[in-house]
Amino acid sequence: MKPSLVELVNAILRRIQERPDATPSEKGLRSWLARQGFNKHEIDAALKLMRPRFPDNTKQDGSQRTSVRLLSPQEEYKLSPEARNILLRLELYGMIDAYEREMILDHLGHFEGEVGVDELDYLVAWMVCGGRDVGFQQTLFDLFDEKDKTLH
Repeated sequence: MKPSLVELVNAILRRIQERPDATPSEKGLRSWLARQGFNKHEIDAALKLMRPRFPDNTKQDGSQRTSVRLLSPQEEYKLSPEARNILLRLELYGMIDAYEREMILDHLGHFEGEVGVDELDYLVAWMVCGGRDVGFQQTLFDLFDEKDKTLH
C-alpha cells in the first residue's frame, strides 16, 4: 500500500476513534479529509478500501421487516432446539444471508442423528467463515459460545 494511502486510512481511523459515539458518514469523512489536504483520488481509494468495514447506517423501522423461512419438518427434526435458535439468530442478525442458510440446511443430511450446536458450528465455520474477516469470525464464535454480550 502506498504511504499516502496508509496515512489517509490512519487519519480516518483516528477520526472514528476520537468520536466513538458518532458514526461518520462517507460524505462527512470526504469533506473532512478534503479540509485536511488530501486529494480526491486518495480519498476515493481509501474509502473504497475501508467501505466494507463501515457499519450500515440503515435503521430498522416497523415498515422494514425481515422475512424468516420456516423450517421443514425434516429440518426441524434434524436440528436440536439450541442449533435452531442459533441458526435463526445468525440470520436475524444479518450474519448469514438466505443463500448461506440454505447451504447449511442442505448439508444437514451429511450428519447422522440430530445436529447440535457443535455440528452447526462446524458447518458455519466451513461454509461461511472462510470469506469473512477476523472480527466477524470472533462474533460467530462468541455467539456459539453463548456469550451474553454478543450483539446486544
